[in-house]
Amino acid sequence: MRVKKLFILFSLLVSVVIFGGYLTVTYVIQSGDNLYDIAKKFKVSASTILDWNNLSNPLKLKPGQQITIPQPEGFIYNVKQGDSLYTIARMFFTTVSDIMLANELSSDFIKPGQRLFIPQKSIGKAFNTEKGYIWPIYGVISSPYGWRVHPVNKQMSFHSGLDIAAPEGTPIFSSTSGVVSFAGEKSGYGLMVEVKSSNNTIRYGHLSKITVYVGQKVERGTLLGRVGSTGVSTGPHLHFEVLVNDSTVNPLALLPSSNKVYVLKEGIEAAGGE
Repeated sequence: MRVKKLFILFSLLVSVVIFGGYLTVTYVIQSGDNLYDIAKKFKVSASTILDWNNLSNPLKLKPGQQITIPQPEGFIYNVKQGDSLYTIARMFFTTVSDIMLANELSSDFIKPGQRLFIPQKSIGKAFNTEKGYIWPIYGVISSPYGWRVHPVNKQMSFHSGLDIAAPEGTPIFSSTSGVVSFAGEKSGYGLMVEVKSSNNTIRYGHLSKITVYVGQKVERGTLLGRVGSTGVSTGPHLHFEVLVNDSTVNPLALLPSSNKVYVLKEGIEAAGGE
């Protein structure tokens, strides 16, 4: 009888919707719940839950609030004009075949507005791990580290990071492991995430969405948020800044070659069949 009551209670807290290749669970937050325990219960990361839901304060969940959790773990990408499976695969450092399989696609035809599911298990197949840092996004360097004419005020100023242009909504992955020391809005950075790793501090600026919380331990490759244009910005891009002992350094000195951002491991099919 007790087992039956527990099953009925769990059924009231959870509802399931099945899509092609994946399903979503809607969970009703209970008093005493926290993000870490919910993530552990459903075997997903806290970052995945934050990416799927708009939680005003992830450290203070409200009882009765409903959150969506994907099974298996993964992320949604909304197709935009000009996207192809090839470009989307590069954004997630995965392969076209992985995306097609996860979404039960019989061809590589996609259209704007289409929602694609990207499984967590396929992400990172093409991270270049030859150095301690990985590239946080796949994009184009739009402004290097050092002195430049500021794109907004047109004055000569020192650029403390590396700007990488990419479409809004592009996933941003933690370049290295560490602990989130800041996650929120910060002056010209807009929405920003700061990760501390031993003597290094890494800043990710101008996000459209943050998917981590202060105090969260992150691994290399953890989703931190999505590319945006918040703060002082002229278009969607990531401001990637590295401080060593509180002084900024050129991120290019720590990252793999900019010609090798996307590198598939031997024996894995390349995106687009390359």
